[in-house]
Amino acid sequence: MTTPSTILVATDGREQSDGAIRAGALFAENGDAWHIVSVVPPLPPVSAELDLHISTEVRDASRDERRRVVQEQLRRVMSQASKVDVDVRSGDPADIVSRVATESGAKLIVTGLGRHRLVDRLLADETTLHIIRSAQAPVLAVPPEFSRAPQTAIVGVDFSETSMHAAQLALQMVRGAATVYLANVAPREDVLSLATNAGATYEARAMTKLQQLADELEPPKFVHLQPVVRKGDSGTALLSYAADTQSELIAVGTRGLGLVSRLLVGSVATKVIRAATIAVLTVPA
Repeated sequence: MTTPSTILVATDGREQSDGAIRAGALFAENGDAWHIVSVVPPLPPVSAELDLHISTEVRDASRDERRRVVQEQLRRVMSQASKVDVDVRSGDPADIVSRVATESGAKLIVTGLGRHRLVDRLLADETTLHIIRSAQAPVLAVPPEFSRAPQTAIVGVDFSETSMHAAQLALQMVRGAATVYLANVAPREDVLSLATNAGATYEARAMTKLQQLADELEPPKFVHLQPVVRKGDSGTALLSYAADTQSELIAVGTRGLGLVSRLLVGSVATKVIRAATIAVLTVPA
């Protein structure tokens, strides 16, 4: 299996990022092909009356403690000694992770998906979503229990170059006799489209284009590509179909077709990353 040459794993040492450690080790080509970054968020502002030297010592102590926690996580998750490099820095987690990924030439950033409950995601700082917004590399967010390569995956395809790249990368992550669904979500039907049967025409054209894409992708041996067209809201439809097929990965582009999609992280990617309980791969333009 061909995998990204350099993988950056972002972790805070907590159990919710255990799956990211496993994913980094799993998808790395060799022991030098992945490394870890952990970012200690900024400390509260220090009063002017306090010695600045003390705050520097506190920051150093915080980084040392974070390094100890991450190394303990490695021992706990890997069940063996690991020589993977651990880079501990201070600052805004999303900004630092994105910068380190650029500096190291990382082809993939792996991070924890976080808590499963939607209310917990909305109340949290949504670090993973911030990383997706600022990173130039694809981001794989995995749940804590992630432990093996997916055998069933869904790729949201809107026929943009970004979604096609997402399909290519998803194929690099599945193993064995896997099934990858190439899913396009048709626009909602209105009165006019119902009267003109535009929905059926759209579906036929989309299926033709999906099959053409499947023919061009050249999947690994034993991997089956299945074109499918769904209807409704794109994010909701992908999440629903993932549940129906018991998929283990959803891959989407963060920029789709259209001016608004090019300017902002797509609503589809945002909805999926906030609601999914399975691995999510997001690919930037």
